[in-house]
Amino acid sequence: MADCAVPPDTEAASASLELRAVPPAARQARAFTEGSLRLWGEGEEVVDAATLVVCELVTNAIRYGARLLGEPAERERHADPTITLSLALRPDALHIEVRDGSAVLPVRRAAGCDDDRGRGLAIIAALAESWTCGRERGGGKWVRATLSRRCAYAG
Repeated sequence: MADCAVPPDTEAASASLELRAVPPAARQARAFTEGSLRLWGEGEEVVDAATLVVCELVTNAIRYGARLLGEPAERERHADPTITLSLALRPDALHIEVRDGSAVLPVRRAAGCDDDRGRGLAIIAALAESWTCGRERGGGKWVRATLSRRCAYAG
């Protein structure tokens, strides 16, 4: 493996977006990610992988994080649940973070052939160099994935 050329002005690029926890947010997050990475001059391989990882993370936050705010007291505190997407481009990696209001951490599942859910974290694990999650002190959680910016050369 050899390092890709990394423009010096992308050593500390970052961007974030706050989204309502509703289904169209996944599409908005994909567009934001693709636009940011293209602006920073990233190649197709990183753009494609990052866009898919972001889509899975945001979809999970919508589907599970926002839905788990089901108790009346929780719904009142989070009348309009939000998700925060953060991107941080470093010379060797892209760091992606999604935060939501639920403290319930994601669990990797084994999806069956006919299941229409349960593959998100497996997709993230396959594309990312690493991923992790944790709880916020004031409530809620974060899920982070790191994608390598290294190019693989055949031969």
